[in-house]
Order: sequence, then C-alpha cells, then structure tokens
Amino acid sequence: MNEIEKRIAAVTNIERYDLDHQVNLYKKASLNAIDRFFNQVRTSLNPFSRPTRTANTNQGTWYGYQPYNPEIYIKLGEIFRVYYNYCNVDDKHKSTPAMKLGLAKGPVKVEKIIYFDKYK
Repeated sequence: MNEIEKRIAAVTNIERYDLDHQVNLYKKASLNAIDRFFNQVRTSLNPFSRPTRTANTNQGTWYGYQPYNPEIYIKLGEIFRVYYNYCNVDDKHKSTPAMKLGLAKGPVKVEKIIYFDKYK
C-alpha cells in the first residue's frame, strides 16, 4: 500500500517455480527493509543525519555533523554495513542478515572485527 507505483522485475530465472509460487515471490517484493536500513544509518551515525533548521529568522540549514572529507562517508558506511550484517541481531528472528544468508554461523562479536589480526 505504501509503494503504489512500484515496479518489480525478477533478475533471476523464476520460471522453474509454479505460477502460484512466482506470484507469492512478487508479492513479497518491497523496499521496507531498505528503508529500515537507511533509517538506522541516519539515526545511528551523525554524519548521515538529515540537516536541521536553525532557529534564526532566515530559516537557514545547519550541517553541523557532516564531515569535510567525503571519503569519511564511505568509511563509516562500510563499518556500519559490516556491523549491521554480522553483529546486529534481529530481535524477531534472533539472527543476523549474514546468518540468514548462510554466511555466518552466529553473531560475530565487534571485537573480532575490530581486532581482526588478533583472532587469526
């Protein structure tokens, strides 16, 4: 209902499934997970937050947390992506996205990512 104008295309071959199953796969297509992830990035990392309005009369915009160097966005985004996929446990399913895809057997401790060489 929130994605009235969405268009869906299967990028993999789903013709091997019967028609009912194909319909169910298309019905599950949504941008909700992406929207949730972007919202978590914006609320968790100050540089990604939306700018705020100033209190003065000219209604200026304050970009107080944005870094001067755009490369910082890439580095922060990569760190958050790894944390989200391997460390952040979903309360509902008690697993991480990496576990759901079979890339990890369990949640990875942040220390093992930060101090990678120590755990070789």
